[in-house]
Amino acid sequence: MDPPGTRYVERDGHALAYQVVGEGGVDVVLYLEIGLHPDLMWTDPHINNLFERGATFSRGACFQRRGFGLSDPVDQVPTLEQQADDVLAVMDAIGMRRATLVGIGSTCGALVLLAARAPERVTGLVLQQPFIEGMLREGPDIPHGWDPDTLARYVAGWRAVYENWGSGRLMSMWDPSQDSPFNRRLLALLERSSASPSTARAHLEWLLRIDCSDALPSVQCTTRVLHPAASSMPEGVSRYVADTIPHGTLHMLAPAAPGSSLGEAWVPIMDHIERVATGSGRPVDADRYLASVLFTDVVGSTEMLARIGDHPYRDLRATHERQVRNEVELAGGRLVNVAGDGTLSVFDGPAAAVQCARIISHQAAELGLAVRAGVHTGEVEGIGAELTGMTVHIGARIGAAAGPGEVLVSRAVRDLVVGSGLSFVDRGPHELKGVPGRWWLYALTAPDTTTDVASCPVTRKHLDLSMIDRAVLRTARRAPQVLRAAVGMANARQRRRSLP
Repeated sequence: MDPPGTRYVERDGHALAYQVVGEGGVDVVLYLEIGLHPDLMWTDPHINNLFERGATFSRGACFQRRGFGLSDPVDQVPTLEQQADDVLAVMDAIGMRRATLVGIGSTCGALVLLAARAPERVTGLVLQQPFIEGMLREGPDIPHGWDPDTLARYVAGWRAVYENWGSGRLMSMWDPSQDSPFNRRLLALLERSSASPSTARAHLEWLLRIDCSDALPSVQCTTRVLHPAASSMPEGVSRYVADTIPHGTLHMLAPAAPGSSLGEAWVPIMDHIERVATGSGRPVDADRYLASVLFTDVVGSTEMLARIGDHPYRDLRATHERQVRNEVELAGGRLVNVAGDGTLSVFDGPAAAVQCARIISHQAAELGLAVRAGVHTGEVEGIGAELTGMTVHIGARIGAAAGPGEVLVSRAVRDLVVGSGLSFVDRGPHELKGVPGRWWLYALTAPDTTTDVASCPVTRKHLDLSMIDRAVLRTARRAPQVLRAAVGMANARQRRRSLP
């Protein structure tokens, strides 16, 4: 999914930036914490994948507090009431009558206040590690869930983080299980792009003194309070919030697996958001879907490297990779990964994948490279930004069976693109390493002849494949069992032909 455009709504003479993702059946508003820049978050492919998943069930608004990130700077941190009004202003600008509101840390207070003041606009709340009670207050009382020593260390820890703003240390206090070198580098970029050091420190001092706990008993909607098990904040703080809201429940988040990206660690949070927003959990096989995979690989790369040398080959391969990325994106696909001299891309429909393979092969030939390609259609499973499943392995084996300049496809691909104008030559049965049975493969022919595809000039305008793939995609989304049956029939015919 491409990042959405940024929109603005006027608030007291200042522009407040927001983004809208998806067109699903329910509305969700994500109110971002200070260090989560709306544009730059998309640089993490796992966060991109999360937004893409959210778009399958919701229309989501995403924005930061005014004065931060993409919004106009302001003279002071807006009050909780002003922030609650800002949330409503964004909802009104989009046309959201009611929405599930998602808060993180310091943004939870404004959402609690909004839910208490305007219950008709809020269908549910998801509050991650909410900061509701001020941690610095006059008098001997301390906030619920704290003891004096723990509270003093906690405040000192946050002040140390903000004194080193822009270094990516936020996660060391928020959830140490996610405090990896990779995440620290990303957070450092997000912090610096979100606020200057003085603005960040002003925000912290405001945060340490807010208190909207009086509004908790007035929240009428279903509320889930999420608390990371590894957080330096005591569990009792989040438990107090959950217990004080009439329909609130506390849910502990397990520590992130070592090396998890920010997006990967947010998967359980997205599960909670989906359950509150839709009233149901994510189906077990929701991450499985029908797709077409394209594998490409440079043939004879070692010999080419030995002939022209390291630096020229490095530049040649970089040019080829740029061409692959560009063509895949122009065809509506997504480049999943690059490994050595090979690439894996995924497409909604098979026709675009086959035509893209043809263009990549032709462009590589102009560079003096021979590329083999394989295309297969079947069910894949998305794990973050990666793909797994038997379809991926079969696609890789089909690509490996292709010759220089050749595009090989499976029977499922050939059958699904009937009527597209693409033509193929039967290459007969093949045994694919590690894949049971024998597989009939078909080689793409040149547009107007049966000669090798690499010898024929190709342009993107040669075939109009969008109608074919749109039909395939509509069927996959509205009646996935139909395309599963079609792919299954193709494979069944293939198995029958493999029998003696």
